[in-house]
Amino acid sequence: MESIILHNGVEMPNIGLGTYKLKGKKGIEVMQNALKLGYRLFDSAQMYGNEKELGEAIRRGDSDCTLQRKELFITTKLSCNMSYKNAQQSIEQSLENLGLDFVDLLLIHEPYPNAKEMYKACEEAYHKGLTRAIGVSNFYGRFLEDFLELIHIPPMLNQIQAHIFFQQHSFHKLLESKGIHLQAWSPLASGGNGIFTNKTLQEIATTHKKSVAQIALRFLLERGISVIPKASTLERLQENLAVFDFSLTQAQKEAITQLDTNKSLFGWDC
Repeated sequence: MESIILHNGVEMPNIGLGTYKLKGKKGIEVMQNALKLGYRLFDSAQMYGNEKELGEAIRRGDSDCTLQRKELFITTKLSCNMSYKNAQQSIEQSLENLGLDFVDLLLIHEPYPNAKEMYKACEEAYHKGLTRAIGVSNFYGRFLEDFLELIHIPPMLNQIQAHIFFQQHSFHKLLESKGIHLQAWSPLASGGNGIFTNKTLQEIATTHKKSVAQIALRFLLERGISVIPKASTLERLQENLAVFDFSLTQAQKEAITQLDTNKSLFGWDC
């Protein structure tokens, strides 16, 4: 498993499992399978309502093998607008739900009106060792610029929509200039825009004897963007992880770059 180093020195796997909609017994089973296959980064959120399921999968994984907490990278997000005090309590609740003493990455899920106060609680949690890194999600443009002027610890990461149809080249450069890592949610475009039948991707996939999904993920990884694709079947879990045994040629990367529409696939994320 390859990894990247956040600006505070914390090492993070550059691919993990997005756990949105993984709930109940089925969700625990999928996360357990991911652990067995070698996934070590798991991305959850209060909004997903599955922190307890992730915690249970981790406990079962620990009992099934010699898996140690230090091998895992667990992310969760504060997922509603709240005060500083409520954010403190919410962080404690997430840790209780997960059954953990700390998370590896704590994010603010959206640019909420109280983001500054919420981030203050995240900074405090960071100083207390309740999280190894802090950051934001879906923070763009002027809101991000203003936010950075109001906080003490720069975000280690900004988790945003990024995929072959919305490649985020300019924003990626901006984040890099500020030492903020870009992590892609929906790196497979949620299966939309005809991604799996795209002729350019199919031709490249055939050349490498890989799937279209693997080509799309590899493109982002080679740009230094970490990814958290969702998957629920054993086949897809295995496929998404098998992206480290090949490289794209410059011509192939240029062909994929031409697929960029520079537009969000989701009306709410602009």
